[in-house]
Amino acid sequence: MATVGLNLVQFALLDSSGNIIANAETGLSATGVYKVADGVISAKTANITGIEVAPTQIYGNDEVVDLSTPNGSPIVALDFNDLPYDILNKLLGNVSDGKGGYVTGAKPRVAMLIGSHALNKTNMVYFGFANGQLVNPDASNGTDTNAETRADDTLTYTSLQNPNWGGKNIKTWYDADPTFDQAAMLADVFGGYVVATAPAGN
Repeated sequence: MATVGLNLVQFALLDSSGNIIANAETGLSATGVYKVADGVISAKTANITGIEVAPTQIYGNDEVVDLSTPNGSPIVALDFNDLPYDILNKLLGNVSDGKGGYVTGAKPRVAMLIGSHALNKTNMVYFGFANGQLVNPDASNGTDTNAETRADDTLTYTSLQNPNWGGKNIKTWYDADPTFDQAAMLADVFGGYVVATAPAGN
């Protein structure tokens, strides 16, 4: 279905068991999930390609007798106005030298949820990736003229298969579906995630 805009991008780092790291020091937050905030730190684009691929034609007796359809392998081109430096380094697996410098380290596994509005701008469409890795392929810097020349945080997310989704890389949701359960979606994308509940009496 058609979508309008980009309303939500959330990330979480995963441990070796595939569960999110719910720790503000070793993960992205105390809950494990980091939402790219509004304002300057906001997300600009999240372009998903490779959701499905064209089937291969199978020939026999001089005609097409079947189609072989491989799994898609989605890749997401992300553009952010300005990610916090600590979050960016954690997402990329960069390692501190203890003196303010960072070098590329082992790439962490990352879960990601993207949200966009439906055409009615009331309901939401979600794209979930339970496992993948991020790279920062480019850093383009240019001189200021009469206006600023900004270099955004442009990252590429490569998804991996999730055995809990039948070996698929991506799952989608539409919150107008009568069976939609937001808490279940979050737990599905971010393994081990628990929705915070308000204390009794509040």
